[in-house]
Amino acid sequence: MKLVCALAALFLCACGGGIQAAPKGDISSDRSAAFKSFMPGFADMGKVAKGDDAYRPKPFQELAARFKTDARIPFEHFQSDPQGNGDALPEIWTKPAEFAAARERFFAAADKLDAAAKSEKLDDIRTAYGETEASCKACHQSFRRPK
Repeated sequence: MKLVCALAALFLCACGGGIQAAPKGDISSDRSAAFKSFMPGFADMGKVAKGDDAYRPKPFQELAARFKTDARIPFEHFQSDPQGNGDALPEIWTKPAEFAAARERFFAAADKLDAAAKSEKLDDIRTAYGETEASCKACHQSFRRPK
């Protein structure tokens, strides 16, 4: 029985069951909330870009314009939080030039998505959405703790 319990505990640790969430302070919580605030709109644009929802130019333009603005807000909260940085990796602060470059690529992608929305060209929208999504993933791979 002890062997079974020991193996179960080892299995849980190996699968992440024993890993605690990284502590978050107020700055980190504000940063996370800012990211989460624009995700529903970004997801709605993704449904259109991927063909799961109908393309309606005006509502899409409104979502893209809001995203262009809201995408910048989380970056106002990228200071190291003495109470805990949550999923933000130390590389954000130890490699500031690389983080700044990733942030600027994300801003450029958000701007391009907004411009594509204004053009009403669905192929351009799909391309710009894909580039924005890829920018998010690239930053997460380098600067965010894996989930």
